[in-house]
Amino acid sequence: MRNRIKILSLPTLVLFTLVGFYFYNAESSDQGPTQPVRFSHKIHATEDQIPCEYCHSFVDVSPIPGIPSVKKCMGCHSQIAGRDVDYDFDGTTINIKNEIAKVREYWANKEPIPWVKVNSQPGYVHFTHKRHIKRGFECAQCHGDVAQMDQVHEVNKMNMGFCIQCHTQNAKDEAELTHLKDCLTCHY
Repeated sequence: MRNRIKILSLPTLVLFTLVGFYFYNAESSDQGPTQPVRFSHKIHATEDQIPCEYCHSFVDVSPIPGIPSVKKCMGCHSQIAGRDVDYDFDGTTINIKNEIAKVREYWANKEPIPWVKVNSQPGYVHFTHKRHIKRGFECAQCHGDVAQMDQVHEVNKMNMGFCIQCHTQNAKDEAELTHLKDCLTCHY
């Protein structure tokens, strides 16, 4: 009886392991959540050379960078209808003008665009972009080269280990390192 259980247990264990690796790999190759508007950072930041801070205008004065409002989008797109062309958006063909039409529809309906957050911290972490921007860190250091992305995806797993490693590498001296490793620096 025990031999039969051992024989059945091994294939079951192998099956669960393979299924686990499949889902782990599927998750790790994810190119970000599907957004309500296929907004290309590559077009805006690289082709049009719009700086991050133009749309994320609160990043240097607030704890959060601010997701651009529909009003911010319409500041340009009330005049710019977009090209009526097919565009390869990370392997999916979209029409740029149709995507901008979605923004105009949210504006007409007086609704915010329900963007899906790509990078966020749990509520017990009090991360502030303001401190990091004032220190001179570029957005790409944590978020990757967003200017080359159509669909924004998580580049770094921004967990405690990531933060501690960065604090350790960038502390000016031992006193600052002690402060940066103090729990109350991020958990208050």
